[in-house]
Amino acid sequence: MTWRLAGVVSALWVLFALVSGAQGSLAAALQGKPEPLGAAIVDALHQFLPWIPATLVAIALAARRPLTRAEWRRNLWIHLLAIPATAWLTNLLVVAIFWARAGIFQGLWMLGRQAGFWALVRFHVAALFYSATVALTLGVRSWRGLRQREVELARLEAQLATARLQVLNAQIRPHFLFNTLHTIGQLWRSGRSREADAMLDHLGALFQKVIASTSRTQVPLAEELAMVRDYLAIEEARFGQRVRSRLTADEAALACLVPPLLLQPIVENAVKHGLSPAPAGGTVRVEARVEGPRLLIAVRDDGVGGCAEGQSRTAGTGTGLRNVRERLAGLYGNGQRFWTTAGDAGGTDVWLELPVVTEPASGG
Repeated sequence: MTWRLAGVVSALWVLFALVSGAQGSLAAALQGKPEPLGAAIVDALHQFLPWIPATLVAIALAARRPLTRAEWRRNLWIHLLAIPATAWLTNLLVVAIFWARAGIFQGLWMLGRQAGFWALVRFHVAALFYSATVALTLGVRSWRGLRQREVELARLEAQLATARLQVLNAQIRPHFLFNTLHTIGQLWRSGRSREADAMLDHLGALFQKVIASTSRTQVPLAEELAMVRDYLAIEEARFGQRVRSRLTADEAALACLVPPLLLQPIVENAVKHGLSPAPAGGTVRVEARVEGPRLLIAVRDDGVGGCAEGQSRTAGTGTGLRNVRERLAGLYGNGQRFWTTAGDAGGTDVWLELPVVTEPASGG
């Protein structure tokens, strides 16, 4: 509850009282019983201004105890009790103001009794005002939530477009193409045309998967692993036995939906910074499994390493990994984790823990 909201509510009730008072004065004049405009407005203010605190209470309860699909059974009774409570509070103020204007005071017991009587007589009015206030508050909050979600989706789409360009740059940049095509040329010149054709197939499949996957906000993990497999096949052909890979995932994990281009920047980071500098190269392992409501993914390498033994740090110091981390935070909020640890046999392990999602998100 903010002072600005309280001011808006107060202004609306004052405006309502002014209109009601002017209408009452006009109606009295038409009936031949003229009533001064000022007196009619004062009477209207006396009747309607006590609804200001009741309205603020209704707004606060609607915000803290919303009647959403998941919570309405638990919160409905609070609102049902709030209706007679706010009705009594409002009429208590009305009676107190009436006594003050008349210059009388008949004791607290009589004040409470008179408030209860008028609350019972006007209970339908109190119930209508309270229900309308709660409904309007929930509608505004729902609209704001929808707008916020639209902004968040727009931001995610912008990040996805950025990720698409980054990954395409990572694969299409001149030195990557030069190295890949140079390897293909060497294979052809050495009479290993079958391996050269296979490498070209992997290169074309990789580009095709990158373009196809980034047209969606979520893809099955099986598709993501297929793209990673094509990328690693190219690196294995380039580096020979210095780069090896192993991808394993259980059936439940393969069906889970993940953001596209999630693993490729992490795997590329492992090859470039983990295996490539190591004299003997090493192995990249991608493992995925479902544990209850969580999807656990690990990208491991046994290269030169990036963490001290037993030390853990937040992943994402480079552009690619930072983009992955920001996309996960935008899509899952606090429902995800992304971190790195030192590998058991050297190298670095990158871990992702995501909620299990098997149905496409709305708008995705």
